[in-house]
Amino acid sequence: MGDERVIGYMKAHKRNGTELFIFARGAVVKGRPKRHNGSMSYFTEILAETSDGFRALDVDVRDASDLDSLVEMMQAAGSEDGESVAVIEHEDEWFGLVRVCENNEIRVFLSDLRAVELSPFADIFADFLDSQPDAYEAEPEEEFGLEDEAAAQADDDAEEEEVAMLEFDADAEWGGDAEIYADRGVLPAELIEQVEKYRSDPARVVAHVGETVGFADQLQAAR
Repeated sequence: MGDERVIGYMKAHKRNGTELFIFARGAVVKGRPKRHNGSMSYFTEILAETSDGFRALDVDVRDASDLDSLVEMMQAAGSEDGESVAVIEHEDEWFGLVRVCENNEIRVFLSDLRAVELSPFADIFADFLDSQPDAYEAEPEEEFGLEDEAAAQADDDAEEEEVAMLEFDADAEWGGDAEIYADRGVLPAELIEQVEKYRSDPARVVAHVGETVGFADQLQAAR
């Protein structure tokens, strides 16, 4: 990737014999309309790749109780020799992509972990929400022989350092694997830049990924 870097950490889990990669930053059903829940609007679509391109699958993301069941649905309804992608969008807030590769590797990208955690899809992405880095907790070193005033100053310095680190983590909103489509032309740095630039327009970022990968037209037709 040249000089481009993505800072974070990787976790690997085993799901039914399939390796699931989780990368965290040192941080949608055929023909169905958007789902409205009060002021909340969701769009979900699952697309499978065939020799003729991507096609929409007649399965509903909302029927999945967790990531395992979603992947099983995608594999059962998709083609045997192709891959598939599930798209979940919450209007003006966040999007999620679940990619099942030809070798059954599972890749997931979420544009805003905190928003996902508050959504009806939190159970599907529970592993990724758990992968958020813990807030930095600075413990002031015990000092002996300091005057009360000096000790208080040391405590203040430690608190300022802790606040600074917490603010850094507060900016780490995306989660999952930023390299989800790196092999198909969507570089991690490019994806993250799109997410940060169009944070209030997740559909635009998904459309950009779709145009690069090749499922944009089919996704737009399902909206």
